[in-house]
Amino acid sequence: TIMNKIQAKIINIKKENNAALVKLQDKHDNIFSVLMLDFDNNDINIGLVCDIIFKESEVMVAHTQSVNLSARNKFEGKVQNIEEDSIFARISFDFYGTNINSLITKEARKDLNINVGDTFIWFVKSNELMLQY
Repeated sequence: TIMNKIQAKIINIKKENNAALVKLQDKHDNIFSVLMLDFDNNDINIGLVCDIIFKESEVMVAHTQSVNLSARNKFEGKVQNIEEDSIFARISFDFYGTNINSLITKEARKDLNINVGDTFIWFVKSNELMLQY
């Protein structure tokens, strides 16, 4: 499994019981939400620069921004590359010069008619992101 990685700075931390909702901003002013369960880490503070990492299998794909989802992390990207086998399609998006990979079924790629050069929305749920610092 390929891990996606984006560097960002923590701009807000909201704690409740043993959970935290951490907001981060990358150098292009994109805002990411990371939900951390069983949170008891005092090393994470506002201003900390860290990497947001997430599995390619957690990245979902949609046609347009008008898709209304509970996923807070929703971004647009141009399809740079598609690799397929008999089951899977790995879609590579350009996200401000960073490759973001999504691993979906080949059937889903065909149903969505995803082709190199197309612009699509990629998104990932807050609880699927991890922080590396």
